[in-house]
Amino acid sequence: MSNKIIALRGRGCSGKTTTINMLPAILTSNGYTQVPNMYQNYGSDFLDVYEKGNTRVGLTSSGDTFDLVNDRLTELVGHGCQICICACRTYDRVPPGTIAATQNFPGYQNECVDKTYANSADNQIIANQKDAAIIFRRI
Repeated sequence: MSNKIIALRGRGCSGKTTTINMLPAILTSNGYTQVPNMYQNYGSDFLDVYEKGNTRVGLTSSGDTFDLVNDRLTELVGHGCQICICACRTYDRVPPGTIAATQNFPGYQNECVDKTYANSADNQIIANQKDAAIIFRRI
């Protein structure tokens, strides 16, 4: 298995954090277990690590700036995560930007999943669920 960073890319307030928050339930229902003492809460954002066999998956929903994405991914890589999932802005406010942060880790392939947008709250829930399933299939 190759190391990879999967970035959920979308504009601000598009449901990236909500979508990434769905992944722990998907992971645990598919045999992954939460690694003890890894969960960190950052207000509406979080960082957590799951494992199944020899595979370690790290999640972080902090995706607004280069520094936040870089720092959280550095932490996940340091915890031995072969797969890191993060949020990133579609359009960065300040260069070098969040996508550049995902490319800052030699030995990790980069993949982006574009956030799906919907025209109603009900449809957005469905879009978030579909995006979470797409991310899970890429693990």
